This record gives sequence, C-alpha cells and structure tokens, in this order.
Amino acid sequence: MSHKREFKYAVRAAVLIVGASVLSGCMLASPHDATPLPNRTLDVPTTDKQSANQTGIVPDERVSWIKNPLITQIRFHAGKVGADYIEIRYYLAYINPSDKDVKWTAKPTPDGPKMRLYSEGKQILPAPRIESGIEANKAAPRDEEIKANASVVKARDKWATDGLAEFVIMNSQFLTGTHIYEVVYWHSQLDWIDVREVLDRTDSQGKGRMMYPITDNAPSNRLYFKVYKPTDDEARQGRRIEFLGEVDARTQVPALPYARPGDFAPKTGYWSATGKSIDRLGGYHEVFVREGDSMPNLPGDKGVDPFSFQWKYVGEHSQASVQ
Repeated sequence: MSHKREFKYAVRAAVLIVGASVLSGCMLASPHDATPLPNRTLDVPTTDKQSANQTGIVPDERVSWIKNPLITQIRFHAGKVGADYIEIRYYLAYINPSDKDVKWTAKPTPDGPKMRLYSEGKQILPAPRIESGIEANKAAPRDEEIKANASVVKARDKWATDGLAEFVIMNSQFLTGTHIYEVVYWHSQLDWIDVREVLDRTDSQGKGRMMYPITDNAPSNRLYFKVYKPTDDEARQGRRIEFLGEVDARTQVPALPYARPGDFAPKTGYWSATGKSIDRLGGYHEVFVREGDSMPNLPGDKGVDPFSFQWKYVGEHSQASVQ
C-alpha cells in the first residue's frame, strides 16, 4: 500500500512536533493549549481524563464512541541511545478481521501525535514544549495532503510497514531513576476532512453528536520499556542514561489488579472493565482470561478511549451476579 514509503519519517516528525493546530470553522481549542505544562508529566492520571478531550477535536458533549474494527499491532524491535535522545524502533501492522474494507489515516487528529508516551499513569511529552510567548494559529493541512495520507485495509486483510518505524524521545523528558514507560498508538478511522464534514452536517441540524471511531483493540496497541536516568549528582559522577530494554507484560507488568487490552493476563480468573470511558458506557463488563493470554477488547460495537480502558482482576469467581 502507498503509505509504506514515508511512514518512518512521518512518525519521527509527529512525535517531535508537539503543539496546537486549529482546524478553522469547526474545531475547539485543545485543553492542553490553554494550560501551561508545569513539569514533564501531566497532573491527571489517564483513567481520570474524559475520553473526548483526548482528541483535541470535538468537545465531550458532541462525542459518542464506536468500535474501530482495525486491530493496531505494534511489536518492539530495538532501542537506540543517541547523544540526547532514545529512539524506539518497532514494527507496525493494521489487521482488518471484519468483512468490510476499512479506511485508516495518518492524519487522525489536528492536535497531538498518534504515538503517545506514559509512565506511572501520567502522560509525558516526547519533546519539550516550545514556549515562544506567542501562540500563532497553525494552518490545517490541505485537503490533498490529507487524502494522500489515507489508505484502505481490505476485508480480512493486513497492512504492515515495509521496515521499522521509529519513536524518538528526548532524554530531558525521562524521569530521574529507573522507570517503566508505555508507548500507546492511538488510531482513528476519521481524518480531518471526515470530522469537518460530520460536524458541518450535524451543525446544520442543530448541535448533534458525532460517532467517533477509536481503537481499543487487542492484541496490542502499546509497548512497554524501561529506562534509567541519573540524578544530577549521579551524572556528575559519570553515570549516563541507559535504555534497559523491552518490558514483557507477560511477566513484569502490569502489577495486579490492573491490565490493559493487549497486555498478557498475569493471573487466571475473572476480569471486569474499568475506567472513566467504560463507566460512560454503563453496565458491567466481565471476561474470564487464563494467565499468559492476551487481555481482550470490549465486546460489542461500542468503543472507548484506550487511555482509560483497563481490566481489573475480580477473582476466581464471577462477580456479574452481584452487580
């Protein structure tokens, strides 16, 4: 497919350019644009963030989530330590298990990259925010550019990169000490043209809701890895930043009682879905998973924000009857 040619460079550019983009006429400003970043991490855990705010496109009251049929699969290859950065190299694939062709886009949102970085439940920018004091509106990409970044995965087919994709993180963004980091790939079927057309159509009939498809699919839309960063005193003693390699969710993370879709279940038993976006769906969702198996996606056709979707271990016996 046509997207293979520039994907590696697009990912590198996407993660190094973190700022506000405004799609004129139908977009609201992202909450991140209006709030200065006090330190490396955001103040709010991912489970507490309302899912619509993650788009930077559509306000909460306008959004309903539906399932994206594509499964996004990222597989770790290696980590490269540069002079002032660490580069994560990985394989990326989109799997379409459905009976219909599905579009995917390399222009999923006007604000923020597809790849997002977390540690201990808090988001970390892969590069420092550039504060110029003057925030000029950035023009949305041209329609022809958006269309050039759209492809279709045929029914029962799979798309994969020819080679390795890259995710670059500046050393200044890592937390002091040894920490586990999580890279999440956030994938939507909608590009900016789709969003504009949907909002224009609903606006003509009053302020309606739009169905926003977002991935929360297993087997994997995240990578875990570990990095050591010396303190200032340790750095003066000659200690350097170290990339400690991939973390295997099967044996090392996450600690009970929580796991994410695509993670490996650390314990056999019943697991219930939890998180703010799960609560918004209503009802009780429970699955039985054996240790070492991949944690599943939610059943049905309702999608949720993958940043807040977690499975919580509830024990060897089902809790559904007491809900």
